[in-house]
Amino acid sequence: MTYDVIVIGGGAAGCVLANRLSADARRTVLLLEAGPDFATTGDLPPDIKDATYAPYSYDWGYHSVPDAFGNRLPVPRGRVIGGSSSVNVCVAMRARPSDHDTWAELAGPEWGFARMLPLYQEMEHYPYGEEKYHGLGGPYRMTLGAPEDLGQHVLAAGEASARLGHPEVADFNAPGPAGFSRTPLSAADGIRLSTAIGYLNPVRHRPNLQVRGEALVDRVLFRGTRARGVRLATGEEIPARHVVLSAGAYNSPAIALRSGIGDRAELAALGIGVLADVPGVGHGLTDHPAYWNIYAAKPPPAPARSVFGSVLSVATGPDEPDFDVQILPSAAVPAGSLPEQFVPRATEHPTGWDMVFFVSCVQPRSRGSVRLSSADPEDAPTIDLGLYTAADDAERVADGVRLARRIARTRPLADLLVDERVPGPDISDRELADTIRRAPALYNHGSSTMRMGRPDDPAAVVDADGAVRGVQGLTVADASVFPAMPRVATNVPAIVVAERIASVLRERLAPHN
Repeated sequence: MTYDVIVIGGGAAGCVLANRLSADARRTVLLLEAGPDFATTGDLPPDIKDATYAPYSYDWGYHSVPDAFGNRLPVPRGRVIGGSSSVNVCVAMRARPSDHDTWAELAGPEWGFARMLPLYQEMEHYPYGEEKYHGLGGPYRMTLGAPEDLGQHVLAAGEASARLGHPEVADFNAPGPAGFSRTPLSAADGIRLSTAIGYLNPVRHRPNLQVRGEALVDRVLFRGTRARGVRLATGEEIPARHVVLSAGAYNSPAIALRSGIGDRAELAALGIGVLADVPGVGHGLTDHPAYWNIYAAKPPPAPARSVFGSVLSVATGPDEPDFDVQILPSAAVPAGSLPEQFVPRATEHPTGWDMVFFVSCVQPRSRGSVRLSSADPEDAPTIDLGLYTAADDAERVADGVRLARRIARTRPLADLLVDERVPGPDISDRELADTIRRAPALYNHGSSTMRMGRPDDPAAVVDADGAVRGVQGLTVADASVFPAMPRVATNVPAIVVAERIASVLRERLAPHN
């Protein structure tokens, strides 16, 4: 069978594309996912279903190359239907109007906020905020926890932030000033609501839509410079009239490179024939660098229902058009439940409970890359995160930690904390930036490795509609095409990118009769 469209990757974007492209019963669509396909919510493993913590049981197992200090970081990515939307911490933030202004400048006016707002409204079911900014009929259900769900420590952090001049913002996903907000969540009743649950599962009955799990893609196949299908790692070839790459910021460029699309010299070094010399493939990797500022906390009267349910967004640079740092205060959690690489295990713990300020620079200048380690699809790509190669990124994370420290010293939160565990009181504010460089962490928001750009942008890989340069019949739709890193968690922006590119493909790809 020759499919009208093959979508590679059943993640946050791929499930959106499968839904939207198969809406016309005359168009046949195949969705390929490298990990397992759990067809119903009831089939999901408990840790994938549970929205409390981010699981690592269905993961690609990727790590970065060592940085200047020898740090080799895990780079979690979901290898399961729903992709990283099935394993994230459920933060559901829209890209800001300022982000879309940048996207419009770099890629085209269709990516401006006014033209993207209807797609945000179409994707969501969000019964909060002003109707002019939100939608109720969309497939992606998002919730807003009640204040009591956040726990005593987070509520106190909000009060302390207000005392320091950062008032509460009622609707994070509406245009307006930055401040302290409850975070919209892609979760309800304790269940993580991935795009597999919201977009894919309700349309699996369509006879023109097929879903295959455990289907690792080697490369896209071409006839001349036109895509004609895909080859799986098993050697199986599946023909198609159009192919969409939605394998994410690491695997979309890897598949493109194995297919002969990328920098000529890099491909030649691996013995891969050059189909299209597109130097930007795999370059420009951007992620949000972060730091875990951890305190010993007094035990809460009751466990919180949401560990990370709020965020303080602040501008640290004088020329920033919007916030450039986010601080997520956690609920008090039992000691030992935080990631081992960021928590001192050997030190004596005075209370048995921790509270974290997760601090991130959300407009980093640093850039990394994704390259092939070999032409074998079973081999992990070489991921150079490039964290803190731009020195002021560490300075801005340090500014965020300094603010977190002030919040921790401000009542009523000060009354609920005992002492600072990480980095610890022996590290002064002046030493923070160097400490942060030596202990890097990530928000896990890799993006921009196949980025969109205008026709005169030599580093762009795809045009404003996701079409890959130098070939025909191949589109990219996932976080890899972001023209610039948004200043928010990337799940919702990836979904809305897929929504827009799916709308373009529906118009251009006539169903096969």
